Amino acid sequence: MSVLVAYATHSGATRTLAETLAATLEERGVAVELADLQEGPDPAGHDAVVLGSAVRAESFEKTAVNWAKTHLDVLVSRPLAVFSCSGSASDPAKGGKQKATDAFLGSLPLRPVAVKNFPGWVLMERIPVHERMLLKSLRTPTGDFRDLSAVAAWAREIAPQLTR
Repeated sequence: MSVLVAYATHSGATRTLAETLAATLEERGVAVELADLQEGPDPAGHDAVVLGSAVRAESFEKTAVNWAKTHLDVLVSRPLAVFSCSGSASDPAKGGKQKATDAFLGSLPLRPVAVKNFPGWVLMERIPVHERMLLKSLRTPTGDFRDLSAVAAWAREIAPQLTR
């Protein structure tokens, strides 16, 4: 049993979530390959996939979208879990919903066994200058909103669904 944990990150927060997911699955005895989608990992050699993406401007990273389209035939043929990472996911008014995740899943015929939207961080020093100006003008809250224990708990929850 092998699970590919593949992610697309913008400022690094999504990578930390993917690392936590991979480590927790490994603790449960699952063989895991952790891969940045920029490296173009092949999901065909795995029994299940966990796909994660940062959210920018209410969209999944283009790398994640293009990779999913390229490997659609494989992704629909095995267990798939999807997660997003966004500073805005920490907003209680969103109730755990993320437009970007809904739009991504609505654009492809994927049927994930689990979907989760995790808070990330908004750290201005890790964000390109032109995006900083926009975020400041929108009065976007800044800080590290990650909850790695919640990420690990989700990994423990989805492990049985991925290893059927």
